[in-house]
Amino acid sequence: MQNVIIGTAGHVDHGKTSLIKALTGIDTDRLKEEKKRGITIENGFANMPNDLGIHIGIIDVPGHEKFVKNMLAGIGGIDLVLLVISLEEGIKPQTIEHFEILKTLGIKKGIIVYTKLDSPNVVDFDMLRSEVAGLTKDSFLENAKSLCVSAYTGKNIDVLKSLILDEIKDIGKRNNNKELMRLPIDRVFTMEGFGTVITGTLMEGKVDTGDELMLYPSQKLVKVRKIESHNQMVPTAYAGQRTAINLLNVKKDEVHRGDVLAAKSSIILSDIIDCKLMMFKSVGRRLKNGERIYFNYGSNQATASVRIITNDYVQFKFDNPVPLKRGDRYIIRFMSPVESCGGGIILGVDSKRYKIEDGIALNHFKDLDSNDEKVVLKEIINDTSVDFPDVSFISKKMNTGTEDTIILLNNLKKNNEIIVINGNKDNVDIDVKSQVMSIKFYEGIKRYIKDILSKFHKDNALLKGMKKEELKGILFKRYSKVGDTTLDKLISYLISQNFIKQQGDLISDSSFNVVIDDKVAKIINDIEEKYKSMGFEPIDNASVIEEFTKSGFKDKLKLRQMLVDLAKDGKLIKLSNEYYIHTDYYKKALNFTKDFIDKNEKMAMTDLRDLLATSRKYAILIIDSFDQKRITELHGLYRVKGANYGKI
Repeated sequence: MQNVIIGTAGHVDHGKTSLIKALTGIDTDRLKEEKKRGITIENGFANMPNDLGIHIGIIDVPGHEKFVKNMLAGIGGIDLVLLVISLEEGIKPQTIEHFEILKTLGIKKGIIVYTKLDSPNVVDFDMLRSEVAGLTKDSFLENAKSLCVSAYTGKNIDVLKSLILDEIKDIGKRNNNKELMRLPIDRVFTMEGFGTVITGTLMEGKVDTGDELMLYPSQKLVKVRKIESHNQMVPTAYAGQRTAINLLNVKKDEVHRGDVLAAKSSIILSDIIDCKLMMFKSVGRRLKNGERIYFNYGSNQATASVRIITNDYVQFKFDNPVPLKRGDRYIIRFMSPVESCGGGIILGVDSKRYKIEDGIALNHFKDLDSNDEKVVLKEIINDTSVDFPDVSFISKKMNTGTEDTIILLNNLKKNNEIIVINGNKDNVDIDVKSQVMSIKFYEGIKRYIKDILSKFHKDNALLKGMKKEELKGILFKRYSKVGDTTLDKLISYLISQNFIKQQGDLISDSSFNVVIDDKVAKIINDIEEKYKSMGFEPIDNASVIEEFTKSGFKDKLKLRQMLVDLAKDGKLIKLSNEYYIHTDYYKKALNFTKDFIDKNEKMAMTDLRDLLATSRKYAILIIDSFDQKRITELHGLYRVKGANYGKI
């Protein structure tokens, strides 16, 4: 069933509430204080019966100046607006303010309703129509239908109903994708026997009884117990419906007006957002860079400072993170004196700070403001590539469902406009966990990895490559937000593209090969045999280098590199900066140690010395190495099992 939201706007006491009662039979002044004061303080809601089978919800919003922020809570996301103007008073200050807000919120359809037709004290109607024409010129209401009505006598109310039905019959259905479900909360109360109940208008998506949802900004998980819409208990509520939801797992004081109820992990909390801004023509003051303002969105009001990029584009930095999405509409208000001054549309959430004078910033905003989804998507990918975003994250930045995002990504991928990483198979279909990056970023990270490997190969010419974990460690320092699994996927992808190659746990440039002539190969073998012959009493590095220098190989630097490469190749184990031991004897010493501790629970250094039949000097070198690797741990005079004892 189609769901349509109609909003009212206009100055205080111009008859909005009476008009809605005439249209629906429902009095939206539900609060005692409203009855007492005769003024709509909170938003009221009513359903308009019709023969088209359409759910038509009408929102009655406050007209008094002090209650403009309440009005904003109700009017965001409506399909049709009734601009109410009293024939007794004509255009008043809040008429203008509300109209400016309507234009900013992107409302497309409206009807101008002149109320109090029954009053004996009406203004000059021809003059009023001329003033209204001037007000609405070049706006969505410029050619809007208009009608004079009396809520008191009922004159022309049926005609107005017909006009409303005619205007809404071609309004398309809202997006009911569950993963986009979102409801700004405008009331919270406790119902005896049920617990916490929240109300609001379902902006997008749908919600079912039993769904697990998330409250923002607290990110608390809650469960849907019951749903009421249009005064009936229903199993499901859809976008565009006025909805009350009974929640489990949350207390009343844990939910607040202005919070957002949404699908789990569907919203990115933002400190900074990118926006398109339109200042109201009726406001004489200028917005200054760095100025603090009230930022109204959904059913909430936040405080923020503004960063002006151009006359049309700004960034807002919030005091506390806010749950917003691309495409949301907003209104800003000066703080002192409080006055609505502008508004617009959110282009990007979770944004980075841009320099005002930076040309990159303007291009960034223009791309986000494009009507071409591909242009927007490419800019979002370009802006976030450094974090290796997955499809799920990009969908949140786009405010589209993952299926729609994947379709767009596949088109970009086919045209070689982006890189999609799916492990080591380039032809795997894109899914929510696929990592996406721009071509520019991909080429940059390739250059960075090539530089890393080139330096390594230059310094370690005798090794087949760098250990994979060592390469990942270097990359992590530069891309600190990227997880271990993502780096594995990146490396696998680069291997599949023949950019790098892997041999065992070693990574090298795809064009690199170890070239060792016979003379060097013999010396490397002789060095290894030298250490093997020394057993548990290794010679110091300087003595080894000196010995082979005297034998005719004069390149001491290369000899030192051979020692390092033998260690990296697993033939030698480094005990200290001055000493290596052959791996075979290190493993033997380790086995002796483990056998002894398994039998005796602890071992003194002298025990190891005796087991190895060596001196105290070498026993200390070896057992200190075990301590450093946390194979053993020193307790007093004894070694006991360390944290890594069982892992070796």
